[in-house]
Amino acid sequence: MTTTFAYAARAGTALIALALTAFPAAAQSRATANFALTGQIEAGTCAIGAVNRTMPTASASDFPNVAATAGGATPSFDTFNLALTGCSGVTGATITFGAAADAADGQADAFKNKAATNPAPYTGLLLKETNCATGATVTPGKTLNRTFATATHNVPLCAQYYKLAGGLVTKGAISTAFTLTVTFL
Repeated sequence: MTTTFAYAARAGTALIALALTAFPAAAQSRATANFALTGQIEAGTCAIGAVNRTMPTASASDFPNVAATAGGATPSFDTFNLALTGCSGVTGATITFGAAADAADGQADAFKNKAATNPAPYTGLLLKETNCATGATVTPGKTLNRTFATATHNVPLCAQYYKLAGGLVTKGAISTAFTLTVTFL
């Protein structure tokens, strides 16, 4: 048995040596390529509080009583905040209030009265920044730019009923609706 075992070991060694000579190592080749990754980090988001307000009641006598005169009704002032909350990764926002098509006929500063039933004639709604008495008018399609550094940001606004030139205000409904577009920075 010892002789056979030695013979097998020699035979195995010879086969291995033969295998190494029969299959030499493959030559290595090399190539290079450019490697680039691109992307973009978007701003985070905020939750936007819905604005669904019931404004105070006003009387037709609260409006200018001259057909050619436009003007607001002071008793209808309604102040509120557009709330941006839960802001994460946001340093500001651009806020667009509707579009030019939302303007009242003949009065680009006021939003159109879109009451479906019994609309009050010659009326629209005026939107202002901060307060109705002295705030800048937010016209249909206007964009406000805001910067902020906290997770909650309020945009103070005020709405009021507005008489359009061309006729007198009489009893009726006033309402408007438009799309608010917010782009986070």
